[in-house]
Amino acid sequence: TMLFPILILILFTLFVGFLGIPFNHDVDILTKWLTPSINLLHKNSNNSMDWYEFCKDAVFSFSIASFGIFIAFFLYKPLYSSFQNLDLINSFVKMGPKRIFSDKIKNAIYDWSYKRGYIDAFYETFFTVGIRKLSEFAHFFDRRIIDAIPNGVGLMSFFVAEVIKSVGGGRISSYLFFYFSYVSIFLLIYYFCNL
Repeated sequence: TMLFPILILILFTLFVGFLGIPFNHDVDILTKWLTPSINLLHKNSNNSMDWYEFCKDAVFSFSIASFGIFIAFFLYKPLYSSFQNLDLINSFVKMGPKRIFSDKIKNAIYDWSYKRGYIDAFYETFFTVGIRKLSEFAHFFDRRIIDAIPNGVGLMSFFVAEVIKSVGGGRISSYLFFYFSYVSIFLLIYYFCNL
């Protein structure tokens, strides 16, 4: 695959759009592109400065692209020549301490690019796991606290209704007991408030 060189080219092309834009001018590039650079009706137009800037910017952009292509060729070139008559060159390519060291470097770069620079691992660690823990906390808070309030009110009203239902059984003794208990609570509150 060509994933690592593509990542390098993406990295270089992220900032290549800013080349050639002077910082003291407007960034309105669209109007500059839509106005013709050569005025065909005016014969004495001086376009040498525009060509110089174009070549200067093109050389830098071209060198960045060439560097990315060189990295791609260096990483993904064939190990051995496909020609049958170049056995001498292939024997030099196969051996040597430089070959072993460069293979280790290439394998490390290939493994890094094969795993997309471990971007997926960072994404899963920071975003996926963090959002999952936040959603588990929100689920716990919703189930145990927000939903528990109306459930508790409903349960309390059920128990109070059961107590009131058993009180209203027609017995005068239970009515008198509740009446005197309410009156005594009222008298205690009145007594402590007037102290």
